[in-house]
Amino acid sequence: MIQGQKFPIQQQIIKTTEEKDAEEFRTRSGYLPQECFKSLETSLLESGTVATGRAVHFAADLVCSGGLAVFLQLLWHFAIRHIGIASPRIFVYLKKRMDELDQLCKKYAEDDLISMQEFQTRITELVFVVRDCPRRGRIVPPKVGQETHREGYLQTAASAPETLVVRKVYRPGTDMPPLHKVGCEFVKAISDAAIEKALFWILWTLDEDSRYRKVHGSGLSGADRGPPGTKGKTKHDVFFYFVDLCAECYKDYASRQMIRMHEEFQCLLNLIRSNDAYLGVRHRKDLLFLCCQILCEVPRWKVPAAPALIKDPVVMSRAIQQSANFFHEVLANPKVSLYGKSKQLFKSGKVSENAKLKINKSDKMINQFEAMEQAMNAYLNQ
Repeated sequence: MIQGQKFPIQQQIIKTTEEKDAEEFRTRSGYLPQECFKSLETSLLESGTVATGRAVHFAADLVCSGGLAVFLQLLWHFAIRHIGIASPRIFVYLKKRMDELDQLCKKYAEDDLISMQEFQTRITELVFVVRDCPRRGRIVPPKVGQETHREGYLQTAASAPETLVVRKVYRPGTDMPPLHKVGCEFVKAISDAAIEKALFWILWTLDEDSRYRKVHGSGLSGADRGPPGTKGKTKHDVFFYFVDLCAECYKDYASRQMIRMHEEFQCLLNLIRSNDAYLGVRHRKDLLFLCCQILCEVPRWKVPAAPALIKDPVVMSRAIQQSANFFHEVLANPKVSLYGKSKQLFKSGKVSENAKLKINKSDKMINQFEAMEQAMNAYLNQ
């Protein structure tokens, strides 16, 4: 060492496990996991035959790389956020198909599963059906101001009369008196088709319950309305008070022939009350909002029933037959598995320019779907 010479301090950059995973892991087709996830979500939103091909390609790549759970979670998220009341039948369909996939996952190993024609057909069908549904964005809930929680606000704002629905759900022994007033206001808002007001009372009660719990150590309800097996405060969550109110409102409307969505509405209630790992707290809240929207809007439809889910089964079944080509193309690449890795890998973000270039230049996939479209047109014009 030369006397007087100074060396810069070497700085070591310590990266988290998630950051290392994001750099090291790729899907079977070579995409970063978050790029594959985001591209699939974008393709589901786009229209056209080529976009359908891209959606199937990214879905096949994702599930063949160990991302089946992430794929299924994306479908729930997409149905809740982008389909909703436009096609309530989609939730019955998704629940049935996902239960079938869960049974297949329990029966077969991952390598055997992704090579099965039945599995490949199910995944492709999910993509086609979700893309084919009419779109309607989720309802944006109103904001609840802090001034609405001042003392005496509820007594001033609440004036709705008691109904049979509220009497069936409200439990005087375990529910606090404010829940009775709120229940009456909520049911009146539903009957008046005032969706924003109905959602306001849900959010107001959730906020008030949280404030009350901080002061008194317990919430506004001690009734056990939570899903089976739940413990702690979830067991007595006032959120399920409104779930029960929606259930009773539907029974009332159905008895008067005002609505005919028995299977669809019951499916939504079951999803809210379930412990489905693919649904988060926010998804369950959005599903409750969807129940409120159905109760407000559907009784005023000319035909108060859910429209058919699949418009043309013949065209769809012929298109799904192409699923094996997409999976064979993905499975020809070296095996990888993102199963069990951090969900940080799949956090959606901007798609890199390299990924966009790779997507746009995928002529083989585009030509494949254009040929399929021509075949379908020829078949239908016979």
